[in-house]
Amino acid sequence: MNDRTARAALTRLFEPGDRVGRALVGRLGAYAALRLATGAQPVHAIPEATVEELSEVLRRWAPRVPEVDPKKDLAIIERLGGGFLIPGDERWPEGLDDLPDAPYGLWYRGNIDDGIPAPSKCVALTGSRDSTSYGASVAGDMVYRLAQRGICVISGLAYGIDAHAHRAALAGSQGEGPATLAVLAGGLDRDYPSGNADLAAAIRGNGLTLSELPPGSAPTGTGFCRGTASSLPSPESRVSWRPAGAQVR
Repeated sequence: MNDRTARAALTRLFEPGDRVGRALVGRLGAYAALRLATGAQPVHAIPEATVEELSEVLRRWAPRVPEVDPKKDLAIIERLGGGFLIPGDERWPEGLDDLPDAPYGLWYRGNIDDGIPAPSKCVALTGSRDSTSYGASVAGDMVYRLAQRGICVISGLAYGIDAHAHRAALAGSQGEGPATLAVLAGGLDRDYPSGNADLAAAIRGNGLTLSELPPGSAPTGTGFCRGTASSLPSPESRVSWRPAGAQVR
């Protein structure tokens, strides 16, 4: 099993942000971590976790082990016109490796030719699903102007501000690189929310939909919390939308 296949398996076995799982990968590498996590090799302590802690998380991971089938997941995403990026790939986003909880890999669908733009060419904007008409108008105007300057806008495909941001980016695109990227909280075999499926298809025309979770994964609370932020090129490119306006962090 190669590193790509092992990392694909880990996206189904480990929850995003799992401290012990991340420590295993960092200490042992993806393949050895997968073998230990699935019981294929004996448990042994690592500096970040005792045998007792590892035994506890192994019990938590055990119900997911029968579902681990990375070759199947990779075949599904390929049929959907996508793939699975891992560290070291030419298209792997700059800066992700500097994050303390960087994804094991990124599942994607869409146009990968231009990859994910560098941090200096991206901004992420998210906001209320129940946005006011004023908030939607201001957000749309701001994003449209960013897109005209060649800035790629990253958001979460949700109703409200997220959807307005994606649409404004597509409208303002100058055709140089991806206009907008959508980071989903579940597997990419299902656009969520389904009411934005047409928008997701438009995004994939010259951009990407992305997720940390493999095909077939239902959207989770953890996924919504991490969502856009965890897949950003850098923390400096984040924008949070508030009723009074946008705040750059």
